[in-house]
Amino acid sequence: MKPLQQLCAWLALSAGAAAAATSEAAAAGALPPAAAVVQVLSQVPAYQAARRALEAEGAVRRQMQAGPHDWVAGLNAARRTQRAPDADTSGEWELGVDRTLRWPGKRSAYEAAGSSRVALAEAAKSRVWREQARALLGRLGQCLKEQQAAALWTEQARLLEQQLAGVSRRRALGDAARIDEQQAQAAQLQARAQAQAAQRRSALAREVLAQEFPGLSLPATWTMSPSQDLQADEAEPATQRDAQWLAALQAANIDVELARREYAATQAQLGVDRAELQPDPTVGVRVGQARSGGERYVGVALSLPFGGEHRSAAVEAAAARAQAAQLRLADAERHAQAQATQRLREAQALRALAREQSAAAERLVDVARGLQRAYQLGEGTMSEVINARRLAMEQQLAAANSALDAWLAQQRLALEGGLLWAEGGGEAGL
Repeated sequence: MKPLQQLCAWLALSAGAAAAATSEAAAAGALPPAAAVVQVLSQVPAYQAARRALEAEGAVRRQMQAGPHDWVAGLNAARRTQRAPDADTSGEWELGVDRTLRWPGKRSAYEAAGSSRVALAEAAKSRVWREQARALLGRLGQCLKEQQAAALWTEQARLLEQQLAGVSRRRALGDAARIDEQQAQAAQLQARAQAQAAQRRSALAREVLAQEFPGLSLPATWTMSPSQDLQADEAEPATQRDAQWLAALQAANIDVELARREYAATQAQLGVDRAELQPDPTVGVRVGQARSGGERYVGVALSLPFGGEHRSAAVEAAAARAQAAQLRLADAERHAQAQATQRLREAQALRALAREQSAAAERLVDVARGLQRAYQLGEGTMSEVINARRLAMEQQLAAANSALDAWLAQQRLALEGGLLWAEGGGEAGL
């Protein structure tokens, strides 16, 4: 089984009652269409700014390839007067054209530096994409969490309304006390208030998502189909699956890639500064006239500057920056390894917790139903039924949130592994 299918298998959570429906709903259908997400992310101002920065580096690369030296034309004109021994006045002028030429090898050093800067800007752009994708996934998760809370409280309010109607009929027949009806009514009002508050939070979460990522439209009801056929594949050892995912997460770590390209850029700049230890010579052609045309000349000019402390210090600074970038790369690789392990273990722990929370929700729902039936048969009290429903509802919320947290952990794994919302791509979630 492929790693993507293995992660899908982790979503096989046996949730109970309403928590089961919402946790199963938080599967593949919970994500908006990948093409729409990619379109929205590509229009985020931060990403657009990164694209402009990449274009700027492309222009810098062309600039470095061409070099900073231009042709320089000069014209000198003068009038010379001699007073002794015989007075004489004459005009003279000189026209020159000069150009500084790069030593052989400098062009390739500058081309390498320009290309490395473009590669670094590309990695920076990819990191901005990844950051925005993380933010979008977090917003979607918040929307789902508030929506499922609103759905659970709405269902709870509906059940308590039915319970209140039943208690009211029994009281009318003389089979229930007035305090039972009051307790049922208070519980129903409380659930309805919680449902309204959850609906407001859900609407606010959607509004924030729309403001932060304009253009990403979500359905009004956001219906999602349960995931099917998510049985785990036991043919491949878990340790082997973990090793594959750890390797994939480290390979796709955008911070490591950015640090790697930064190190390459500093190495290329070090090559440029070393090449610049020898200054470029300047050659020129001179044409002139003196003594009012009595003298004419054509000549070649050559100037060869000598390197000084300024150029040596630039090499030392570039070497230090390259060493610092190498250390940052080593630190990024070490951090990426630890982060990959943490993400994988966190996803596994959340999956196990979701199963336990779901099992507890099933039991508490069964207890609440049993006490409800017992009360209808004249056994037990209304307070016991209400307390059981309250405990079941709290556990249903905990189970639904745990299931959603487990789902989000799988999606984060896919995102960090390059399987979800790849830059310019359209991959689907897990």
